[in-house]
Amino acid sequence: MNAVFNAIILLAIASPAFADAVPRYDVAGYCQTVSDVSGGSAMIYNGCVDMEQTAYNGLKARWSAIPSRVQSYCDEVGRVSGGSYSILEGCIAMETEAANGTSTFKY
Repeated sequence: MNAVFNAIILLAIASPAFADAVPRYDVAGYCQTVSDVSGGSAMIYNGCVDMEQTAYNGLKARWSAIPSRVQSYCDEVGRVSGGSYSILEGCIAMETEAANGTSTFKY
């Protein structure tokens, strides 16, 4: 049991903070999938790329100020969809808002 506990502590200490840079997603692949759902529309593809670029640019400017726990969690959320900066950005906004106003239960 002590060996397991020591291993967990060692991993916690040895684990570096999450990435210093915004994760890299395959925007072209993601947007192609989005476009394919709508019949392969070039308009949808281009709009998707533009939207992803805007989200990425906004995240890049403030990434280092986002808590690593939120970075890690929201990166997982963004990857579930195929790698979307818009979804990553939305997740970070919702997590930040939730952290700033903890809900309370009232009888």
